[in-house]
Order: sequence, then structure tokens, then C-alpha cells
Amino acid sequence: MQVTKISLEVRLPDTPGNLVELIKPISDNGGNIFSILHYHDKIINNLIPVSITFELNKELTDVNLKNIQKELHEKNIQIEKITLGAEKRHFMVILSGHVFDSDILDTIKRLAEKKIKTTELQAKFTEINEISNVKLKLDFPESMTESELIDELNKICKEKKLFLIRA
Repeated sequence: MQVTKISLEVRLPDTPGNLVELIKPISDNGGNIFSILHYHDKIINNLIPVSITFELNKELTDVNLKNIQKELHEKNIQIEKITLGAEKRHFMVILSGHVFDSDILDTIKRLAEKKIKTTELQAKFTEINEISNVKLKLDFPESMTESELIDELNKICKEKKLFLIRA
């Protein structure tokens, strides 16, 4: 899935509940929030500058971003700046087998050499001699096709005798 990264800078009144009022329209319109920064040291007229970074599905970015802006305007949340960042492409996979025994850090480093970034790793730890399953969320560059990503994963999995399950 391709997504668009968005950075939004707003000013919120320094009162309880206002952060929820900011987050709700983003969440309701499919936003995946990554970070929220409050700048309490820069309060002006009881308004706190807040930066929030989130992603929207690329295909729905225009419509959902307009909906978010409209809802924030209706809530009297002052938008200072909106920045659309580079698009990211995500891919989820599960590696099954002796994932830790075959050196998961080496796998992550080898992917990174190909500009494939591991942004999430979820694992259930088992005994070292038992089979493990590790879920990876990968970001890959625009210059790489999904097929090339899968080829790279298959190459590593074949070498390490791991089973690849892809979403």
C-alpha cells in the first residue's frame, strides 16, 4: 500500500481535551499517527504549538485531508502549516523458521543495504531450537518494484532456510 506522510502544525488552547479534538478527525479519516510534539515552552496567548505527523492512504489523501481540514476548522483548531512528505510503500511479511538462530539482525542489515527499511518487528520468542515467527513491516523505495522486494526476501529466506509468508 502506498501512503503519503503528512506533517500538520496547529495551535491548540492549553486546556484539557483539546489534543483529543485534534486526533479524532485524523483517526476518523484513516490517518495513522506517528508522532505528536507539544511545544509548551512556546505558548503564546494560551495557545500551544503542536506538530503531528501521520500517514494517509495515497489514493485517498486528497479527500481525507480535505475532510480533516474541514473538521479541524469546525472545531476552531488553527492550522498553521500542512506539509506533504515523500510517499512510502509498505509491505508486511512473516518469516518462519529458525529466524533468530539464523541472525535476524543480519537479515535486517541486508535489507537495509538495498534501501529496504524495517519499520516494525513483532516476534514471539521461543526456545532457540524451536521455530519462530517474526512479522516485519518493511518500507521500500519508489525505485524498487514489489516483485524485486519479494525476490530479495526470497533470496535471503532460501539461504537461511526460512519460510516467507507475505500479505
